[in-house]
Amino acid sequence: MHSPAVMVMKEKRLLEAAGFSVKWEEFPTGTYAVREMASGLLDFSSCGFVPVMIARSQGAPVIILAGANKEGSALVVNKTIRTIEELDDKRIGIPGLGSIQDAMISRLARENNLLIHRMTMEVSDMPFFLQRNEIDGFIAWAPHPTKAVEQKIGQVLLTSHNIMPGHQCCVLVAGESIMQDDPETVNKVLEVYLDAYKWFLENRDEAVKLMAKHTGATEIVVRRSLNTVSYAFPPYCNVESMQSMAASLVETGRMSTREADPAAFMESLYRPEMLEKISDTN
Repeated sequence: MHSPAVMVMKEKRLLEAAGFSVKWEEFPTGTYAVREMASGLLDFSSCGFVPVMIARSQGAPVIILAGANKEGSALVVNKTIRTIEELDDKRIGIPGLGSIQDAMISRLARENNLLIHRMTMEVSDMPFFLQRNEIDGFIAWAPHPTKAVEQKIGQVLLTSHNIMPGHQCCVLVAGESIMQDDPETVNKVLEVYLDAYKWFLENRDEAVKLMAKHTGATEIVVRRSLNTVSYAFPPYCNVESMQSMAASLVETGRMSTREADPAAFMESLYRPEMLEKISDTN
């Protein structure tokens, strides 16, 4: 649900139809995917922009080509918690250190002077731990929050829209080496990505069925979850939100930037010129 175009590309074998030989890989969080890219083992990935920024700040040769979605996460808590202030000294499950969900919880804690104990766990396990009172809440990507609410395990206290309206979430990433050595391939992959994105936007009913298939959620849960996710087309990134999050990550010590100018850092990371060119011709 956070990378619908990639789901469509894989399901309908669009890259193969464009003449590519493809090996697909899945990772628990974006942090693992970016590590593989930094090692030269992946050419392209779709993942959260926060782990990409952190990796780039550490010297990893990764480039953001386009956005995948905006917003789409939610903080689910037990039914005794009704205000932000009541999150103080509570245990909150996160998908992993360096994830955008981790970054948003850190931001929420800092802005409200809260002590929040972050506990890393698999997203699929979060409702189970909440039900057993081993955590007080969790923050995760759609559709997991909606599934937990539908199962009466918890309630949504905040969506990511409440924490950071319109924020960038997942992005399409390429390795810097393939950008330099084979720009034609990058251009073709991006063209297929845009075609898949268009198909998703124009075939919502079939897309919902695919999302239900791949997430294990019911179509009702998928449709309700889609209300928390935003899809812009053409899929340009929300640069303002990325710069704001970068500043927060630097301030909290989660990210170090070698660039003296944050704007220069973002320009080195996000390269929308290929997307601009393709969008103009289409």
